[in-house]
Amino acid sequence: MEVSGRKPEKPFTDTVGKSSAEDGEAFCQPCSSDGDWMIAVGYCENCNEYMCSACLKVHRKQAISRNHDILEGENMPKEKGLSVTLNACSELCTKHANEIVKFYCSAHDVVGCGDCMVLDHKACTVDRIQDISTRYFNGTEHQELQQKVDQFLKNIERINKDLKTSGETMQQAYKKAENDIKAFKKEITDYLDKAETDMMAKLNKRKLGAEKLISDLQRHENTMKDDIQELHEKLQLQLNQANKLFAAAKEMKKRITRIGDSIKQLQQDCQFNQYEFVRSKHVKEMFASKFKLGELLVKRAMDKINIAEMEPIFSGEIIIKTPDDTSDCFIHACALIASSRIILADEVNKCLKIVDTENRKVSTKYKLKSGPTGVAVVARGRIAITLPNEKKIQFLTITKDDIITESYAIEVKDKCRKIACQEDKIIVAYRQHIVILSMDGQEINSTFTGSNQKWINPHIATDSKAVYVAYCFNELCNVSKFDFDGKLIGTYTDKDLVDARGLSVTRDGLVFVCNWEDAGSVHVISPECKKIKEVLKHNERVSRPWCVSLCDETYKLFLCNAVIGTNIDPKLKNDLKVFNYNRSKFN
Repeated sequence: MEVSGRKPEKPFTDTVGKSSAEDGEAFCQPCSSDGDWMIAVGYCENCNEYMCSACLKVHRKQAISRNHDILEGENMPKEKGLSVTLNACSELCTKHANEIVKFYCSAHDVVGCGDCMVLDHKACTVDRIQDISTRYFNGTEHQELQQKVDQFLKNIERINKDLKTSGETMQQAYKKAENDIKAFKKEITDYLDKAETDMMAKLNKRKLGAEKLISDLQRHENTMKDDIQELHEKLQLQLNQANKLFAAAKEMKKRITRIGDSIKQLQQDCQFNQYEFVRSKHVKEMFASKFKLGELLVKRAMDKINIAEMEPIFSGEIIIKTPDDTSDCFIHACALIASSRIILADEVNKCLKIVDTENRKVSTKYKLKSGPTGVAVVARGRIAITLPNEKKIQFLTITKDDIITESYAIEVKDKCRKIACQEDKIIVAYRQHIVILSMDGQEINSTFTGSNQKWINPHIATDSKAVYVAYCFNELCNVSKFDFDGKLIGTYTDKDLVDARGLSVTRDGLVFVCNWEDAGSVHVISPECKKIKEVLKHNERVSRPWCVSLCDETYKLFLCNAVIGTNIDPKLKNDLKVFNYNRSKFN
């Protein structure tokens, strides 16, 4: 029976506190359980343990172990396989208090104490756990169990990531809804304020007109009053003079008629129109209905039908060239690390840039020794980039404050250019081939159908089900879909796709690929490798698009134009273009 007490192989990251030992040397197991790594000089066959000189001395003195068989020096067994310590069983039985679990019944696949075996498994073949545990440790069942537990941990980590993302999205959605409610209320109050202003202006205009009319009539009334007073005085002076009274009366006759007509007209003009405010019938009905400002509706996820009906609308651009950049930015790849954060790989300026898309600025710049050409999100707060000139894949961590630090690196055989990650797999695109690696750099698969077609600088993206590859072959540009075993599932070809660059896959499997030409565009492809539509064609802000990414939460489309080797308008350089899909169609 093989046992172990040796130091495990040095892991990827050195373990703090362990002393070094030459290959073939074993450690004292009693000491190692206390964190002390002492070289073993003997092995107890009865206890199945390696021991140092001090422990071996005590072991030989104790009454319980002084007659044990001890192997020393070259007679100690050589370990094989993984490190495992065979200590005495200490698990207490769940059925019989104070009894230790020591036995295993293979017929019923259960473990138990001596009482369990006597009472319930008398007719069964029973093994001592101590005799079979090493075989189990190195066996298929243990490996499968370990793989399942490891997968559970990955699933929980993924769920944790989704929960955090959902939490952030929820907070953003509620904040937006709150802002929308307040904005709508403001629209209503602004509308009512304007309606009140218009109504008051009309009322004041009529009031001023009426006041002017009254002023004019008062002047007219005063003039007429003076005329009448004059007539009255003349008639009084000539009251006792008949001849003069007769002559004056005849002369006044026409004047009297005119004054009478004026008085009648003045009496009519004094009858003003009276105004009152009558409430709008529509507004009264609205209040009577006890209307709501709106409804809170569940927003449906974006799908290909919506995409087919919509065109992204230009929202603005974010300047990404920083003062210490020595050249125009060439964003070789981009990846969303949060709904409001996108990381850019600037190959020419040899750096990574995190862009805060809400505040529209570069929040972090991280300098590198060489230019990155690929970037992929490994997990929340963790990314991987390709550094072809150094022939390595560099892993980095990103804090919530957008601080970037290097983690570890994987050396590769050739200049790797593009990268994508899916769970525990790394998909790497070289100049003419693609491979799948494990997280520690071991090659898992390189047998992609089409690898013998001499792909030229393929671009890649992935979701949980497939790997997408954009490449050119025989003067045609295609986007092919493969499973993780390298089997071809489908291919998208379109005569309008002149030179495919930059892939992005949404949560629902929609593929966005840049059409790299002067009047560039973006092709939107279904999970079945069918064309949904071509967007941003002949858009004045799009020329030679190189990388693209769509945010599933905000429905924002981010795009960067290539600048190296092109003569595009300077206005199209050094910025991140932002386009919005009209989200009202999702509600």
